[in-house]
Amino acid sequence: MAWTGARDRRRYWQSLPLSAVAWVALTSFLTFTSVELATGLVDGLQWPFWWVLAKSAFFGVIMALSFAIVLRNPKARFLIIIPIAVLLVVLPKIQSGLPANKLLMGPGFEYVRWRLAMDAMLSGATAALGWIILVLFAGTQGVKHVRARTELELAEKLQQTLAPPLAACSQAYEILGRSVPSSQMGGDLLDAVDDCGAMACFLADVAGHGIQAGVFMGMVKSSARTALLRPRPLEELLADLNRVLFDVKGESPTYVTFACLRCWEGGKVEYALAGNGPILHYHAHQRSVSQLGMEQFPLGLFANATFVSGTVEVEPGDILALLTDGLPEVEDDNHEQFGLERIGKIIARNPDAPLADLTENLFAVVRQFGRQTDDETLVLVKAR
Repeated sequence: MAWTGARDRRRYWQSLPLSAVAWVALTSFLTFTSVELATGLVDGLQWPFWWVLAKSAFFGVIMALSFAIVLRNPKARFLIIIPIAVLLVVLPKIQSGLPANKLLMGPGFEYVRWRLAMDAMLSGATAALGWIILVLFAGTQGVKHVRARTELELAEKLQQTLAPPLAACSQAYEILGRSVPSSQMGGDLLDAVDDCGAMACFLADVAGHGIQAGVFMGMVKSSARTALLRPRPLEELLADLNRVLFDVKGESPTYVTFACLRCWEGGKVEYALAGNGPILHYHAHQRSVSQLGMEQFPLGLFANATFVSGTVEVEPGDILALLTDGLPEVEDDNHEQFGLERIGKIIARNPDAPLADLTENLFAVVRQFGRQTDDETLVLVKAR
């Protein structure tokens, strides 16, 4: 059994709600009442039955109250001495004044008394051992379970904060994004910024999952959002992001793939990619799809990496699709990937559909094709 620190166990017990403390107290009462009932057999049934019941219930109540108090305040553990003192000092004095039942005290009942005593001691010892194991389990594995559950809840909240459904629009563009994590805490994030005449959006894929990746995602999102609010070339934005992320990640091997657009009025769009797959460009006039690719290192790998950006002209009805590799790399039963070409065809068949319907249709077709194994993120930008 893997042990956790005493401080973790203390915090675990103190964090239990009153309802849980009540259940622990009830378990204590039943356990120690049964132990005390078993001790009545050790005496060869010589004491009145009502006394055995009363003494057992009293001992169970005292132990239950003691454990309940100790759970809320570990410094009060000395209170456990009280039931032990009552059992060893007070109750025997009261019991000595009761009339004894001599039914099994005569000759010929030695074996019966011996068996009763042995069965009672084994029953009491078994119940006490079971209680000890339960407490140890709750204080070790229980702590691990609570910690894991807390991390999952935190991961879900981080995911909702860093990768919520995205919807933004201006007179010239409409942006809609969606991210579907493969676990409670995915590694993809997306965002859009309206910068007084230009709309910028990005998506990123942080290597790894879990709380550590989530914290790094928060750094990426805040840094990227701040940088996008300044009207500067995207190649400079990527260079600054790369230096910042390389410094803050420390010895961690993590890195970030990144895709970004800055859309200006008049149809000019600047784009930049860092380790991300191509951007799909649906041309409304030709009803065709092209790819805007760019071979560059992901962010955070090398401190002094350099980056470039490109520009493209869009017309009303054109659609730009940014996506992480989780969507095109979905495989069917024959290990064939869905691929960018199929995604482009879906967009080309539904160019006039609302972006929300187009997104829903695309995810549905991908899910019919194969099982999700990675985070899947899509951002659609439509020229209006």
